[in-house]
Amino acid sequence: MTIKTKPAKSAKPVKVPVGTEFIITREYAAPREMVWRACTEAKQLAQWWGPGGFSAPVCQWDAKPGNKIHVVMRAPNGTDYPMGGKFLEVVPPKKLVTTTGALDDQGNLMFEFHHVLTLEESPGGKTRLTMRSRLINVFTPDAARYVGGFEAGMTQSLERLAGLVETQPLVVERTFDAPVEMVWAALTTPEQMGRWYFDVENFKPQAGCEFRFVVEHGGNTYDHRCQVTEVIPQTKIAYTWRYHGHPGDSLVTFELSSSGKKTKLKLTHTGLGNFPDKPQFARKNFERGWNMLIGDSLPDYVENLDREIYVSREFTAPRELVWKAMTNPKHVVNWWGPRGFTTTIEQMDFRVGGVWKQVMHGPDGVNFPGKSIFKEIVKPEKIVYSHAGGKQDGPGASFISTWTFEATGRNKTKVNIRHVFGSVERRDFVVKQYNAVEGAKQTLERFGEYLAKM
Repeated sequence: MTIKTKPAKSAKPVKVPVGTEFIITREYAAPREMVWRACTEAKQLAQWWGPGGFSAPVCQWDAKPGNKIHVVMRAPNGTDYPMGGKFLEVVPPKKLVTTTGALDDQGNLMFEFHHVLTLEESPGGKTRLTMRSRLINVFTPDAARYVGGFEAGMTQSLERLAGLVETQPLVVERTFDAPVEMVWAALTTPEQMGRWYFDVENFKPQAGCEFRFVVEHGGNTYDHRCQVTEVIPQTKIAYTWRYHGHPGDSLVTFELSSSGKKTKLKLTHTGLGNFPDKPQFARKNFERGWNMLIGDSLPDYVENLDREIYVSREFTAPRELVWKAMTNPKHVVNWWGPRGFTTTIEQMDFRVGGVWKQVMHGPDGVNFPGKSIFKEIVKPEKIVYSHAGGKQDGPGASFISTWTFEATGRNKTKVNIRHVFGSVERRDFVVKQYNAVEGAKQTLERFGEYLAKM
């Protein structure tokens, strides 16, 4: 539909209060970035624009200076009320200037309002919205009845906006036994984020950066699309959080404060009520996920980083095959240990609580007996075991080992090995005495060579 921004030649101006101004203010319990997006993105605007009971089946609303506006409001009785206009000024996330007015059957403006919408941050993470609307043109006698209901209609619209952006935020707070610099790096470095969070694409801790990550869960794939909105180094980072192919938008904020060698983190996820009313988007799922990430995965990573050995490798093999080669002793003996080593497996009771006894034989004839106990088995994703062993009649070592298996593509699997020692000193001793990091890398190399033969 073509929107005409000038009246038809036959239109005759009538005496109505041109210059009348309406000022509506409202405070929302939601961050300014979220309110801004709800006011400037068509999919969100369509969810609240119009009086109570109205819908917006047509919403041409691309907030860029010079772009045209075309919104069709549909009343509960099915009557359509088209509206046209133009964007004049867009200053994210503070100010939006537009002109709008109702259209007649020929697509002509019956009147024209000049709107200035401003958003100001209020204490407590709230947002104060002010809408100044001034009547600047009247083109038809029918305008009077529309203008007369403007204030009530806009007030109801802004109340509906509250229903979209005001949902009880999810807040998770934890204190980590790690300095703030280390926690900040874990939150903002892609390589480190992949260790405890997700494998993110194109992430940079810069305002405006758009990034994504994909999560598979319960047979479903969730394509997350995010954009960084605020960065204060070592203090705060915030980004939008939405799902490609699903309506709804939200905001995730990480805030850090230092207390000596400890760090307090506060995570706030607002806007959860904007997502579809489906089981997979239920609040309890977000609570479970964030408590696992912030309460378990992140502290485990930052508090043990200086006590760990970590190696990773991707194989061209399906995860089921990789799992089989790791859990069946008939396969393990063919690749276990650094290059030049052979292995004798005396016992491998692959179950939680089961014992795994093996002896690695070095190329110089020195033996390295070891005993492990399986602590956790999640087929085909994860194996955790405690290990004690070392050089025969020599110094030994003990650690907790975690192996994870990620399906990274068709016939591709990423294996991550993490050994966590009881102290920094024990970790350093094993690295220096036994060249443990290089040994772990060579073990994975042999693993890959064996998988290729399988």
